[in-house]
Amino acid sequence: MEINIAPELAEEIGWHIGDGSMNYYNNKGELKGFYQLRGHIKDDKQHYIERIKPIFEKVYQVKIKLREMPSTRVFGFQIWNDEIIKFKQQLGLPLGKKFELEIPLEFTKKKELLASCIRGIFDTDGGLYLEKKNHKLYPRIYITTISLKLAEQLTTLLNSFGLRTTNWIDDYHPGNRLNCYKIETRGIEMLHKFFKEIEPKNPKHIARYNQFLESIPKT
Repeated sequence: MEINIAPELAEEIGWHIGDGSMNYYNNKGELKGFYQLRGHIKDDKQHYIERIKPIFEKVYQVKIKLREMPSTRVFGFQIWNDEIIKFKQQLGLPLGKKFELEIPLEFTKKKELLASCIRGIFDTDGGLYLEKKNHKLYPRIYITTISLKLAEQLTTLLNSFGLRTTNWIDDYHPGNRLNCYKIETRGIEMLHKFFKEIEPKNPKHIARYNQFLESIPKT
């Protein structure tokens, strides 16, 4: 599978790093590549319909069918496709659990590609939390992952954009047996810079950003 290393592919790889999974499974007596990309059944639906579906179909020249999966509260798609799995493996993306995951080197060499890939990760596995602090809203941008490699890499790369970023083990959920790492950029200045440099496209993030803007007193 020959695919150009372009911003749309970089963003799609970001989606994969955030919400994607892939492996080989038995399908009618043969091992076949199975890929799935799934987000929140309500919060991410618009993003999947308006952006993820058309870009994924354009990049890989395939047709996908989005659907709700009520039992797991997710919305997205699944596809059997050996070529897509092999291509992603060639980039260094792992099968199964994403413990040893990081952004492939090809997408870190140019600022445009890197911003697109980080956008994809944030739009699928990140969030903007508005903390009430001193009677004002204080913004915290975060991304979570089970990969220590990715947490450390994202921290370094976001700092290279001039975005002050830290990471730590997030043990907020005591029932979670897996180590979960949180990458965080905080503060008003960093929020504006993040949205300027990374340009998130998930409508839920844009709505939250606009909520923050509307909370600022007019002078």
